[in-house]
Amino acid sequence: MTHERRSTDGLFVRNAVLSEGMVIAPIVVCCDTLRKALLLSLAFSCMTVLTVLIGSFYPRRFPYAVRVVLYALTSAVLYIPTALLCEYVSPDSYAAVHGLYLPLLSVNSFIVLHSELSFYRMKRGPMLLSLVFHTAGFAFAACAAGFVRELLAYGSVAGHIVDMPLVMRMFGTPAGGFVTLSAMCALYRVLTRERGGDAP
Repeated sequence: MTHERRSTDGLFVRNAVLSEGMVIAPIVVCCDTLRKALLLSLAFSCMTVLTVLIGSFYPRRFPYAVRVVLYALTSAVLYIPTALLCEYVSPDSYAAVHGLYLPLLSVNSFIVLHSELSFYRMKRGPMLLSLVFHTAGFAFAACAAGFVRELLAYGSVAGHIVDMPLVMRMFGTPAGGFVTLSAMCALYRVLTRERGGDAP
């Protein structure tokens, strides 16, 4: 597989949410609207890209356990400016998601797992490109879920009311988030199977 192919896999073929089932709790609980999904995507992108980039400078001779602690500490420190940025960008959406699940993004397993198994085995240029596509893949899954759930639960898109004959409030709950994400993962499996079984 070429470097170009590996770098772009994170968008769809190795999508962290749809393919690998990672970082799903914040999407299930928080992404009941498109605006919340966009804010969550911004937070995930900032913390993930910066943590992995900074972590790439930590010496490889450090024991694995020490590196994991350093990744967590780095991401926790980065959470502070990220949270301030999110609050500035969208105060209303930030107030709805900052309680538990936004901080959880700072210690998500995606950072540690992909850093050690994938990102740090690349040169820094391809690594950054791969990071961009992986964060874009998360944003795609989060925003798709937020769009569908907001439309079905509230009859709106990004806060704008649309002509929906029926709304189902259940999709605004975590149970609706599980249903939506399960349907998206099933569709992903069908599509990747038709493309030749690229999904793991």
